[in-house]
Amino acid sequence: ILCLKDVVLEIEPKVVEKGGTSTLKCSYDLEGGPLYTVSWYRGHHEFYRYTPKDNPKTKIFPFTGVHVDLKQSNEHQVVLRKVGFNLSGKFSCEVTTDAPLFTAVTVSKNMSVVVLPSKPPTLTTERSYYEVGDTLRANCKSSPSKPPANLTFVLSTMVST
Repeated sequence: ILCLKDVVLEIEPKVVEKGGTSTLKCSYDLEGGPLYTVSWYRGHHEFYRYTPKDNPKTKIFPFTGVHVDLKQSNEHQVVLRKVGFNLSGKFSCEVTTDAPLFTAVTVSKNMSVVVLPSKPPTLTTERSYYEVGDTLRANCKSSPSKPPANLTFVLSTMVST
């Protein structure tokens, strides 16, 4: 009896910058059986389907923020361009074999879409020089980002010889 096995989903990169590109790869072993369809989902919404017996073999379903690169997408991968911020979340690949068994396996993984700060953080202080024992007042700012940037102060002492 032929069986569908070893269905694996990889997302590269798992964390993608808004407006960037991500490749979703679905590998599987049909054990010699016929492929019926490979369907791709963001949450519960199907956005891409590959069916080898159809003409054309690929079908795209509208979903805000999803821009499929048809030239690079096939039965094993979907390439997403201009990734929208709303795509953070669960992606699934569903592989279904053809008659007589119609076996289906679905695997899922998460992808995060981020907005990086547009420039490095800035640090301002009240004075440009401090003596040992002085009180240091400083302000560190980062340009907007999502998720918010995590700013950490590290104070080190310099010893002159």
